[in-house]
Amino acid sequence: MNRLTVQEKRMYDVMCAIKEHNVPVVYKGALITKLILQENQFSEFIRETQDIDASWVGASPPSMDNLTAMLNNSINILGLIAVVVREHGEKTSASYDVFGTAHSELVMTIDIDMRKTVESQTYHFGNVSFQGVTPNNVIADKISVIASDKVFRRAKDLVDLYALLHCVIVKTTDIHGIWERESRVIGNFSAFTGRPDELRHAYEKLRRLDVKPEFDMMYVYLKILSPFYRKKHRCDHLGK
Repeated sequence: MNRLTVQEKRMYDVMCAIKEHNVPVVYKGALITKLILQENQFSEFIRETQDIDASWVGASPPSMDNLTAMLNNSINILGLIAVVVREHGEKTSASYDVFGTAHSELVMTIDIDMRKTVESQTYHFGNVSFQGVTPNNVIADKISVIASDKVFRRAKDLVDLYALLHCVIVKTTDIHGIWERESRVIGNFSAFTGRPDELRHAYEKLRRLDVKPEFDMMYVYLKILSPFYRKKHRCDHLGK
């Protein structure tokens, strides 16, 4: 695995430890995006993260006490301890701060929601494998952000989607299918199509990127999303 930061290796080690202790979660978020890009030899730029995101896939949601015990049984061997920040609920994920037991420094966060994941596949880190959401699910999530005003707060998803669509071919019908199964309400893309100056401002403020594509190049490229905002109902293939 190339261009892996010390922090990212530490987070992947945590993910592997949780998997090895049979905690039933499926990973998502930036660390799965990074694995998809690396599997496709895409290394033009790197977006750093300090968060591990996952979904619970066990038979029923655990109590917070049980979930916390499972996490700490997994990561204490790495010299880490998870401390509850927020309990999970109907619309909220369980959130943890993870500290180093030796120095008490905050080293990462872990969020685990209780929503059933639609699709997953196996990813590999070293000799360990674990389950993560499929590229289609990652892309569906990021397009849904770009369809709404959330894009101004999550301009990082523009970078991720630009990179992912250089690696993965997706069908518009598959993306619509994921949204339907998850009962997502999708916006009308008015922020993306009608407010490019505000979008540029949000994009240029992005941090934790060593390199990112020029805004104009990224913006023009992502107009391949037009089958979604022009409401075309045929099966288009996007990406690569």
